[in-house]
Amino acid sequence: MLVFIRRYVEEIDLFIQLFYGPRLKRRELSERFYKWRTSKKRTIEEKNKIIISGVRSQYSDLFKNWKWIIIQTILWLAISIKFDFNPVINIMAFFTILNQFIQNLTSLAKDKRQTFNIFISQEILSTFSFSSLLWEKVSESKKEGEVLNAENRNYASNCEWTDINIQLLPNEHNDELPDLRINIGHENSEILHPSKLGLVQSSDYKIQNELFIILKAFGKYDNFKIECHSSQKKALEKALYGLVENLNLYFGKRDIMPIVKNDKTGSWECFVNIDDRTNSWHQFELERYEDIKTILQDWVPLNEELEKADLAEQSFKMKGYEW
Repeated sequence: MLVFIRRYVEEIDLFIQLFYGPRLKRRELSERFYKWRTSKKRTIEEKNKIIISGVRSQYSDLFKNWKWIIIQTILWLAISIKFDFNPVINIMAFFTILNQFIQNLTSLAKDKRQTFNIFISQEILSTFSFSSLLWEKVSESKKEGEVLNAENRNYASNCEWTDINIQLLPNEHNDELPDLRINIGHENSEILHPSKLGLVQSSDYKIQNELFIILKAFGKYDNFKIECHSSQKKALEKALYGLVENLNLYFGKRDIMPIVKNDKTGSWECFVNIDDRTNSWHQFELERYEDIKTILQDWVPLNEELEKADLAEQSFKMKGYEW
């Protein structure tokens, strides 16, 4: 019995928090959700706090109905004081107004939650964009330490960038840190450690840096745009120029840079051929897809399970057997 009463009190407390408390702006909600999503421990307590704050911070047109309930309450009090009505009539009026109050409160809570669901769905789906994934991977790598400079070898300085092919080969000891091999025409180099091209942290050669993350992205896409906040865009562009500098150190400078930005399309294009045989970036995208699917199901649950289509019945109708 005590457990039931405690749970009932907690539910009432949560319901009250939907209407009373500080209201957050969209940016503040986005930042709190981002911190929760990128944290190693995604606590249920913090998630519930974000939901409560998010629902409370939404505006609903149903707020307009409150003034009519207040007017009805004032009229009922004025009339009941002025006229000596039967107590039964006063009780009926009281419960009528109370019923309207409860229904409006419930509808208001549902409408605010639906608005918040739309907002949080947009936040979750926006994380699947290429720029969002690239930024998060680069920022994670930046926390590990400083990047390493490539060896100043001036390797194959007489060749064009398009003649150079960098293969990313599976590493049985470390999936995150592929080995490298350089192909120029019919000539193949020996298997190289990523440190040769400055693709690891200066403090630990077993950890990839942000330059390697970008190189893997070029292994999946020949060119891509950076579409994110200005501060994030500057950080990504700084990492891109760092990769350009390391490629110039190892292969030698040429009249044109190995990675350039197309002024017309706004895309960054890499002239060096990156052959990622580990399919690293695709794995990043698969992991992000599964994460988004889980978060969506957890944050925006369906109230009712959608009816599954009867394939046999649909096939029967398609054949024209049912008029």
